[in-house]
Amino acid sequence: MDLYAVATEMVKNYGYIGIFIISFTEAFIQPIPPDIFIISAPFFGLNPIISAIVASIGTTLGGLFGYYLGYKLGHPIFVKLFGEKYLQKGEEFFNKYGAYGIILAGFTPIPYKVVAWLSGIFKIRILIFTIATVIGRAPRFLIEAFFGNMLNNNINKLYNLNIYLFYLINTHYNHILDIIMLLISKTVYPIVFITTTLIYLKNRKLGLRLVFALFLSVLIAYFLKYLINEPRPYLVLNNIHLLCYEGYEPSFPSGHTTLSFTLATSILLNYSKKIGIIFLIWAILVGYSRGYVGVHYPFDVIGGFIIGIFCGYLTKLNIEKYIERLKLIDIWRKIKKKS
Repeated sequence: MDLYAVATEMVKNYGYIGIFIISFTEAFIQPIPPDIFIISAPFFGLNPIISAIVASIGTTLGGLFGYYLGYKLGHPIFVKLFGEKYLQKGEEFFNKYGAYGIILAGFTPIPYKVVAWLSGIFKIRILIFTIATVIGRAPRFLIEAFFGNMLNNNINKLYNLNIYLFYLINTHYNHILDIIMLLISKTVYPIVFITTTLIYLKNRKLGLRLVFALFLSVLIAYFLKYLINEPRPYLVLNNIHLLCYEGYEPSFPSGHTTLSFTLATSILLNYSKKIGIIFLIWAILVGYSRGYVGVHYPFDVIGGFIIGIFCGYLTKLNIEKYIERLKLIDIWRKIKKKS
């Protein structure tokens, strides 16, 4: 298990104590900063402001411990832990900014443990170091807490909107639409296969590009599915008008929508605008049908729409030309090496 996973489990299981331990140890030795856990505090059921205050206390005490280690152990141990480069850069940094550098470092990605150790090595006054740590780190953590709180509120609003739109689509049904929407939803794989085969037989180059685009769209869609791992609507919501079952496969994004928009975009840009518009209407209906039959949220469909258009657009690019350019670059590098 990597350090980030350990840190995540610590916050998950111990809450504010976990954030304190991470911020304390990050200030003198370990590489995982508390920032991400302050921003994502609401997802762990924690208050972002309290998390920021706890992190500020933790990083100040941890910084003081790092200061003590630097003061007592000096240059040799520092170089073993962090390298000669950090010692030289740190010396230049402190010579240029002095104690103000500690405040500056609190707002930047500079590893704070390095600053804490170097403050002890260069014997910065401990009171100045402590004040500078609080001034540099606490406002940064509080800004992140504000951002995390705002992000959480917006995500909750988007989540509620997603569910509202899903029910809006899924609960307005009748027997005729049930047949039509289920049929449209089931046409994706046959239409994609038949159309791709026909295009390949007529225009091999375009057919190969289309196969590449479709393969890439599936790859992206399934990567996002298992990365985000959002459960299907019928697994978490009640009173769903469910017409087909997709098992426990994650929901976001919609694979059917992704494939249909990849195909429609490819035809629209490379083959025929009139036929492409027909396929585009079909792709829109496919997207709508996925919510209607109860297997996808509207945002899943929007995700599939974006991926599909992106991958479909790639068929318009002269991929062969870019490959040839890459080959020429490799040849040029080989020539330079020989010379």
